[in-house]
Parts: sequence; structure tokens; C-alpha cells
Amino acid sequence: MTEIVPLTPEYLDKLLEGAPDLMAAQLSRSYFSPGSSSLCLLNDGEPVFAGGIVNLQWNRGEAWIIPTHFFRSHAKLCLRSLKEYLPKMAQECGFIRVQATCIKGVSDRIFPFLGFAYEGTLKKFGPHQETCTMWSRIMEQA
Repeated sequence: MTEIVPLTPEYLDKLLEGAPDLMAAQLSRSYFSPGSSSLCLLNDGEPVFAGGIVNLQWNRGEAWIIPTHFFRSHAKLCLRSLKEYLPKMAQECGFIRVQATCIKGVSDRIFPFLGFAYEGTLKKFGPHQETCTMWSRIMEQA
């Protein structure tokens, strides 16, 4: 049985098992920074997927996901959940613009499904000088 809950540091640690400590610490600081929001998908009580929006100030946020093994084999379930909860997280935090950056070609189908529009290509932008694509979505505010 799956359920969606707020992401906790304990769930994040489980999802990042095997990742370098420095990377895990940096992600934790970002994901739990003031004004940010995140969720976690549990499968039989175990964290299997997480996503959220990091606060960039000025009513802007950066969307993120952790592409776990569960995500790769249950992409539709994970993306449907994210599609439902992304606007809720944005509204909760007052984000008007939510953007996302991803290695080119990796998620060309994911972001349009989530309602994002392509904004351009960024050369040597990734942590290992990868070419990335920028996506954005303007969120409805109540």
C-alpha cells in the first residue's frame, strides 16, 4: 500500500543510502530550508520516492525529485502523485514560478506531463559540466 507523507530527514537518509555524506548533507540543507516543501511516497511504510520545491526567494522555487529504483519501475504512480501535489506545495509556499533544471534528454517527457514549459538549453551547467535543459511552470494562486 502506498501513501504520501511529508519528507522527513529520516526518510531522506534512507532514500540517499550509499550517497556521499557531503552530498546528502547539502541536499538535506536545501530540501529542508525555510520556505521549501517536499513530499515522500511510502510503499508498505518504506520511503521509495521523494520530490519537492526548494525556495529560491521572490515567489520562485526549484522543483526536484530523487529518481530511485522504485521511481524507475513505477514512474506513472510517482509522476501522477507529483502532478497532484506539486500545485499544492507551490500554493502552500506562495510560489508563482516553479522551475526545474535537468540533464538534457533525461526528462523531456516528464516535465511536459507535469505542466512545465521548455525554456532553453544551458551548456556546461550540470555539476559535471553536463548540458542541461531549463523548464518552468507558472502556478495558479488562489
